[in-house]
Amino acid sequence: MRDRARQARIAIGGALLASLAGCVAPTVGGDGAIAPPAAVAVDPSRGAEAAPAPAAPPAGAAQHAASTATPPALRPLPDAAHCLERTHAAYARGLAWILANQQPEGSFGTFESPRAREIYLDTQASHRAFHSATTALVCWALLAPARTDPAARAALLRGLAWLDAQGEVGRASGKTFYSVWAHTYTIELASAVLADPARSAERAAWRANLEREVAVARREQSAEGGWAYYDFNHIGQSPSGHESTSFNTAAMVEALCNAREQGAAIPPGTLADALGCIARMRVPSGAYAYGTYAELGLAADYNKVSGASGRLQACNLAILRADGKPPMDAETMLRGVELLRERHHYIEIARGRVMPHEAFYRNSGYYYFFGHYYCARVLQLCPPDDRRDELVRWLAEQMFIDQNRDGSWFDYPLYGYGFAYATGFAMRTLEILEPMVREQAARAAAGAAPQGTPATAR
Repeated sequence: MRDRARQARIAIGGALLASLAGCVAPTVGGDGAIAPPAAVAVDPSRGAEAAPAPAAPPAGAAQHAASTATPPALRPLPDAAHCLERTHAAYARGLAWILANQQPEGSFGTFESPRAREIYLDTQASHRAFHSATTALVCWALLAPARTDPAARAALLRGLAWLDAQGEVGRASGKTFYSVWAHTYTIELASAVLADPARSAERAAWRANLEREVAVARREQSAEGGWAYYDFNHIGQSPSGHESTSFNTAAMVEALCNAREQGAAIPPGTLADALGCIARMRVPSGAYAYGTYAELGLAADYNKVSGASGRLQACNLAILRADGKPPMDAETMLRGVELLRERHHYIEIARGRVMPHEAFYRNSGYYYFFGHYYCARVLQLCPPDDRRDELVRWLAEQMFIDQNRDGSWFDYPLYGYGFAYATGFAMRTLEILEPMVREQAARAAAGAAPQGTPATAR
């Protein structure tokens, strides 16, 4: 009797939860048995096509107005022309925010915090790491508009001058080194400056900065090949690697590959060691373990796809760029982006929360726009076809939805750096997506079939 009563309570509770979630609730009988939902009756004489079709949206309906209230996989995507228009609008608002929020000395972000409790610093030197990394990210985003916009060019030059004057950013202590973020994005910025024909005047200084940062990256690479921002209980000249993270390691690999393209000499063994670290954290589901200390805990919620969607794009990209083993293929990369889209609500819930990893599957907001940037890089390197085109428009639409009214983006309240670094990532994401969206819009206007469409479908 107790078992039957317990089953009835569970069944009723499940039905209530389903109804609250907007799902079709099953029918619960008086004895606690659950009946399947009623099926739509179909007239056998008219065939299966007689099933009622969903009503078509009225002409002129706001079919492009997605919002975060709609599950990501179900959000209607705008056509390429509307997507391009929204991408340009978001980019323009973002640039205006950047220009209005640069510090007088040229940097971006501040140590000031609006909340009483903040994340662990160890020493005040961590602020120098956050400040330099944030400024490097925003300057990286300013390179493209600086080619045509005098205000963006002036802001970029002030930011580059501030960064150049900082020199090497050191560790806060032997166990805390948020400086890894500064090294990663200074390498990215230096590589981008060297690749930009418009920045010839800054080339010599940033060549020297790139060489210094590549040497630092090798020196501070962990014993097992990765990079991290903590090494508790192990204090040495080089980190032990006990707390290397998959995403720090992947981001550094991508940065070093870009440095190599600009002629930087990557110390022997650096990329091979890093790829070995990432490979050990790879999970059969397509996810990557959070860090080396967690690579054996595959059942942990943060190691499942729903908890790893914000970092798996960077890891897939790193394996592709550095020729890892087993090799990375386009199918795996596209499937990784689809996993982010399908499980996006979990990382969305984490965005903006003040406590790290308090959301479902231990997601944290601070790698929200980080993950979306590397998602754009993955799409940029995948062959164009209908599947990739849809994912490109989805990601561009997501950036449009996530933008704040003032033009900024935000994912985590990291002292006074959160709005600036998130905006830097989002602007870089839109910069990468814009040519792909524009190409789709041009094809659609010309009535051409999408790239990659089989010949029989043309």
